[in-house]
Amino acid sequence: MFRTLSSDLPNFKSAQFKPGLNIVVAERTKTAKRQDSRNAVGKSSFVRVLDFLLGSDARVDHVLRRPELAEFSFTLALDLDGRVSRVRRSGGDAGNVSVDEVNLKIAMWRKQLGKQLFGLTGGHNEPSFRSLIAFYLRNVENGAFDVPTEVHRKQTAAASQVPLAYLFGLDLDLLEKSKEIATAEKSLKELKKAANDPVLGMTLGKTQDLDAQIRTLRIQVIQLERQISEFQVVEQYALHRTKADELSREIRKINDTLVMEERRLGDVEVAISQEGESQPNHSYVQQVYEQLQITLPDTVLRRFDEVAAFHRSIVENRKRYLEAERAALVESLDEMRLRLQHADAERAEVMRILEAGGALETYNEMQQQLAQVQGRVTELQQRRETVDKWENANRHLQLRSAEMELRFSTDLSDRRSQIDEIAQLYSSYAYEIYGSERPASLSVEPSKAGYTFVPTIGGDKSQGVKSMALFCFDLTMAVTAKRNGRGPDFLVHDSHLYSDVEGRQMASALTLAAHVAEREGIQYVVTMNSDDLKKAQDEGFRVDFNECARLSDAPYETGGLFGIRFN
Repeated sequence: MFRTLSSDLPNFKSAQFKPGLNIVVAERTKTAKRQDSRNAVGKSSFVRVLDFLLGSDARVDHVLRRPELAEFSFTLALDLDGRVSRVRRSGGDAGNVSVDEVNLKIAMWRKQLGKQLFGLTGGHNEPSFRSLIAFYLRNVENGAFDVPTEVHRKQTAAASQVPLAYLFGLDLDLLEKSKEIATAEKSLKELKKAANDPVLGMTLGKTQDLDAQIRTLRIQVIQLERQISEFQVVEQYALHRTKADELSREIRKINDTLVMEERRLGDVEVAISQEGESQPNHSYVQQVYEQLQITLPDTVLRRFDEVAAFHRSIVENRKRYLEAERAALVESLDEMRLRLQHADAERAEVMRILEAGGALETYNEMQQQLAQVQGRVTELQQRRETVDKWENANRHLQLRSAEMELRFSTDLSDRRSQIDEIAQLYSSYAYEIYGSERPASLSVEPSKAGYTFVPTIGGDKSQGVKSMALFCFDLTMAVTAKRNGRGPDFLVHDSHLYSDVEGRQMASALTLAAHVAEREGIQYVVTMNSDDLKKAQDEGFRVDFNECARLSDAPYETGGLFGIRFN
């Protein structure tokens, strides 16, 4: 139990604790202005100071690390191992504590508290001390009052299951096995996600798509292998290809020349045929003179004969020339046709050789293409095998998860009397608050991930009812753990728990807390606004309690928990 909370800070509001119900009262002063609020007097900070002395983290935003407070120390006296121990810690040296004047590292202090408050032995499957104490001093800034089974916003089920299972005395070994399965499932999902990421790895694909690609590529492999087996490498393939190209150019050139020469031969033959028809006739000159009754002299007639003889010699010479030209053309054409015939035959032979096989480069390219396709097939087959393994692993994990859920179900069935006792305790507490109008239950259900705790209070789902469900859950947890030697003899609640609770239910809850604390030998510490306390008293709260501290909204120089003005 807690005994005292104090500080060397001059105006700090010390607390004196007693067994049973302890209330830290926050009141409004008569001189306080309307805009002043009891929400700033330090009720939540009071809980944080207790938590700080019980080994909480002290990040830079922690209230006790503020410059105005960092150099002051805070001291908590509490019962440990049957005697009163005093722990002192300051925000300026948050990594160390002094326990009964012995300096300890914060980690060692946590280990000591875990053993003395919760009976932790250091087993590998045990929860940490801090994960357990967080349910006894819920931090409103972390959203610890939102859900009964969580002490932090968005806390995973695995993170809360182990401490709750420990406090309620359930099987931690089973939870360890389920954790292994959950870890394996998470790893498998992350691997599949990474492998399917085009940046981080290859895209695995679906089974049917991979099979289709493999079959198609295997057909391509067969075709390439057949082409390669039938392929004949032609020696000096490049030279043959060059020769074929040269012959083709020569054939085109001969054909062009043939066309021109044949055209020229035609022109020569036309010229030869026209030579005999176009000889000049000078007899018309004599006839003209005779018609004019002019007789030409013999010398003139003789001159005409000489001219005619000259022309005949010219024509005959030209004719002989054209005949010689035609003969030369005919001979040249015959020669070119023969050359054309030989070139065409030679090219045909070269082409036959080329068509019968291929170049070594082509053969090597086909071999490389085959190797690439075969490599692609191997890659797809490996991906297919990976998909098979992951699917098999997934099916195996699903089977193990189903088996674990069955084992949890069997475990809870074997613990039926223990679970019924827990559920009865919760229902009885809820009954003290709401009577029969709101049936309540705390069920522990099996799942593949472990034990699922489901606290409910029937009827209205208002925030006030939810707050009382959390109150009953925490009280059930604290009592169960204390009875089994697995929990401390105190429970602390911040005033936020009661902010939406009606006066009658508040009175019932405080009365219940006082009776349970006295009956079970525990200490219930709660911070409350003075008007909420009066509201509860007006609704029938008559139980004696210990006002362990009184806070006020007096001026900051003297009011509040710390009695100091913050910059």
